Parts: sequence; structure tokens; C-alpha cells
Amino acid sequence: MNIFLLFFCLMLNFTCIKSFLNQPKNILKSNRSLMMIDSSILPDFTNALVVNGIGYTILKESNQKSLSSSGLVHSAVLGTGLMTFFGWKGYALCVFYFVLGSAVTKIKMEQKKKENIAEQNDGARGPKNVWGSASVAMIFAILSYLNKENAELYKLAYVASISTKLTDTFQSEVGKAFGKNTYLIPSLSKVPRGTEGGISIEGTLAGILASLIINVSAYKLGIIDKNKEILISVVSSQIATFIESYLGAKYQKEWMTNEIVNVINTLIGSLLSILFYKIL
Repeated sequence: MNIFLLFFCLMLNFTCIKSFLNQPKNILKSNRSLMMIDSSILPDFTNALVVNGIGYTILKESNQKSLSSSGLVHSAVLGTGLMTFFGWKGYALCVFYFVLGSAVTKIKMEQKKKENIAEQNDGARGPKNVWGSASVAMIFAILSYLNKENAELYKLAYVASISTKLTDTFQSEVGKAFGKNTYLIPSLSKVPRGTEGGISIEGTLAGILASLIINVSAYKLGIIDKNKEILISVVSSQIATFIESYLGAKYQKEWMTNEIVNVINTLIGSLLSILFYKIL
């Protein structure tokens, strides 16, 4: 994994843990789950390990091309963590996100290859892609377990992170496949489709649709339970993705990797959802 991405993830973990440890002592005393993982989680971990182990074995023996060999291992680790801390609903939502994201990546793949704008390895995700896309979701899944009092808020942030990444994927891949006019943020100068930071009407509409699909799915699964939360997550993901386009256009070629941008993008989407929830 890129050393910058690893450092960012470690710092994010440290910041989250520190924020909890700095809470008033009476809160920490009243909720020991903030300080340690209860041993009752072991059965959930065992079940998650079995489910993801079976899934890993099936996918490894199949002809799937959505994950590289190492990416498959890391996805199994990610899935085990999500199912352990968030349960089958959060796990199912992430799997659904992955299926949709993989499918849209392969649209007009041959055309994208000819134009030299296709994802590397025919769209097969490796470890960097897995954690760049879902490390923020994993953090909020863990936080929803550690802090039951604010679990609803962290679940919303979890959904928003996934919604943000799916919005980004749909915007990018549909824009590459069908975009007629692509513009660079913030100058709005016209650029070839597939340019980092470029946006198109086709891609933007696809991103909104993707966000609605994943958020309604989260609502149906019972992860978020208010129409307000759907709206918050959708709006947060759109804003975060436009910010991501700006970062991609301005900094990605200089020093940011795609994975770092993805982490920042999903983190912004999650934090915006928390902010909007508190305001509204």
C-alpha cells in the first residue's frame, strides 16, 4: 500500500481514538464499550470469518475478474471486519456497492482501452483500491460498535462514505463511456473525457442515480431509518465528489495518488453527513 495512504489511515484511526479518550470521564465510565471490545463479539467474528472464508474460496475458484488475487484476500479481511462490527446489513450494503461499482467499470471497456482511459488491470481491484475505497467505511463501522450512544450517526456516516465512493465511480466510468462534453473543475475549461477532475452531464446524472440507489438500499436494509438521512447522504456524497474532482484536477498528478484522493473523498462525504445531520 502506498506509504502516504497508510500514514493517512493510521492518523485517521489515531484521531478517532483520541477523540473518544478525551471525552469526559463520566461518559467513559458509563460506557465501557468505548474503551474495549466486548468478548461477546467473538461469535460474530467467527461467523464473519466463516462467511468470508467461504466467499473467498468460491471467488478464488471462479473466473471473476473484478478483484486481483491480493485484492481478493484484502476484500475478505475487509468483509470480515465489516460483518463483525456492523453485522450482515452493513456487509450486504458494501457487497452491493462493490457489485455495482465493478459492473459500471466494465461498461464500454474496449472503447476506454482504445482511448487509454480504462482502469488498470481491466478494472480488477487490488489492495490499494480496496482500502482506498473502504477504509473510512471500516472506521465508522468500528465506531458504531464502540459507541452505541452515537451509533445512528456513525451508521449514517458509513452509508455516506459508500455512497460517495459509488457516486465517484459512476460519475467517472459513465463519463468515460458516454460523456460528450467534459469540463475541468474549477476552470470549467473543456478537456478530453477521462481527464482527472473532469466532469460531464452524463457522469453527474449517473452519480446521482447511483447515490439514490445505494441510499434507498441502506434504508430498506434498516441501516438508516429516516428520509432525512437519505437526503443528507445523497447531498453529502455529491458535494464530496465535486470536491474530489477539484482535488484530482489540481493535485493528483503532482503528489496525490488515486487511493489517497479516494480516502479524502469518502472521509469528506462522511463528515459532511454528520455535520448536516447535526444542523438539520
